[in-house]
Amino acid sequence: MFKLIALLGILIGLAGFGVIYQALATSRDRRKFLPPGKIVEVNGNCLHYQAMGEGHPTVVVESGQGGTHLDWQLVQPEVAKFTQVVTYDRAGYGWSDLSAKTRTAQQIVDDLRQLLQKAGIAPPYVLVGMSLSGIFVRLFAYQYPKEVAGMVLVSVAHERMYDHIPPAMVKLNQQFDWLAIHVLPIAARVGLFRLLVALDRLPLAAGLFGKLRPDLQSAAKSIYAGTQFWQALGQESAAFPVSLQQIEQVRGAHSFPNIPSRVLSSGKPDFGASVELIESMKALDADLACESPQGIQVIVEQSGHAIQLDEPEQVIDAIRQVVEQARC
Repeated sequence: MFKLIALLGILIGLAGFGVIYQALATSRDRRKFLPPGKIVEVNGNCLHYQAMGEGHPTVVVESGQGGTHLDWQLVQPEVAKFTQVVTYDRAGYGWSDLSAKTRTAQQIVDDLRQLLQKAGIAPPYVLVGMSLSGIFVRLFAYQYPKEVAGMVLVSVAHERMYDHIPPAMVKLNQQFDWLAIHVLPIAARVGLFRLLVALDRLPLAAGLFGKLRPDLQSAAKSIYAGTQFWQALGQESAAFPVSLQQIEQVRGAHSFPNIPSRVLSSGKPDFGASVELIESMKALDADLACESPQGIQVIVEQSGHAIQLDEPEQVIDAIRQVVEQARC
């Protein structure tokens, strides 16, 4: 019994030390890595965005779950050569405040629209969505068709994907969501992810850092090491079922706007994906390409899930084509 009590005391002590160290290290990172863009207040929270270039229509980029505007820095400067392009950090990610509001697709669309209005970035927009945020940009287009001039979807989620992807992958995704909601924020609070980042042992993200520009890697690591990042990840995971319902409902009740669109599909398995999953997602992407009469699917054979990092020129090219079509 004494040994058990002693062990428990040691664990509590380590957790307490981790909490204190995490708080101090996070405060240090905030002083060291300042926001590279601008801050606007939306629904009582500060959201960070970065605008580059000039011209219309403006390209507005939504990152995937757990992504920040840093994920697009191989793409954004090139797009800025032919039009204005805006990236931003959703609530809780990057340099944006954590939100107390449920992070459903509808809430995220409302936040983005207010951000653009307060920043003085006028529609129409070419919306770019990656992974989970494909749900968000499509909901935006369904609800505000006059404000959307085009769309580029990059390896995106589909509202019916759990009906089509392998059952093992469905179970894995659901297990990840449970961990993201109940476990990962606690692990972050005691400094576990800060340790894993420092040791370059953070699952999935470790390989991601090397794909970023070298000058951005330290800032990205500080974001993944923070508690707020994992809280935001859990919020979006918790809201995921509702977000799927929201896009299903609007798709059943409204027509998608007749706009130029490109749907980029990953051709190479990574992050634990199987060939079967890749083929299932290609078929779902084909369905999304058919939403607009001007939709075209592009399969990027040599890229994994993060096409904007694996094959950024493919994303730049797709955005350029949609912008040029929208200008006609």
